[in-house]
Amino acid sequence: MLELLVDAPYYGLGMIYYGTLVQADSYFASRLHESAWSDADPADRPKALWAATQIIDALNYKGYKHCVYTLLQANPSATQEQIRAAEVNQPLEFPRGADAEVPEAIRIAEYEIAHALLDGKDPELELENLAVNAMGYGAVKTSYERSQLPIEHIINLVPSSVAWRLVKPFLRDSDALKLLRLS
Repeated sequence: MLELLVDAPYYGLGMIYYGTLVQADSYFASRLHESAWSDADPADRPKALWAATQIIDALNYKGYKHCVYTLLQANPSATQEQIRAAEVNQPLEFPRGADAEVPEAIRIAEYEIAHALLDGKDPELELENLAVNAMGYGAVKTSYERSQLPIEHIINLVPSSVAWRLVKPFLRDSDALKLLRLS
């Protein structure tokens, strides 16, 4: 079995994520109510971090990935092809802009999402359950209320409200348009 004790992002088995297992263990060592992490099979922890990273990277962030930002600082008239090539060199959404490192808030959000996933929260099921207003047992009855406004983090498939609050400042305004110049 592969021992993951290095203090660097994990890139094995097709998984890549923010932070490290060592950092996650350290975070949960000081967190109250962390049993979903400590009770989890050690082989499931990297999977949870990878899934959390996928959830984080599916959101729409302000600005550019760091490698694109660096390219545009050096060459403001870079072509779309050059921008796409630079973007491929950074597989994750963070770091962004002038930041050369992943913000601590993003790493903690990843750990919180991983914890929620290990605790059995399924983002898609949570979204579906928002519409349930009554359930039965005898004769199996379920009623749905479609007029309820969904909770913001759940509609964005983030299973942790703590993680959502940490990620939200980095998000692009939902009303903003992203314009690209075509040469």
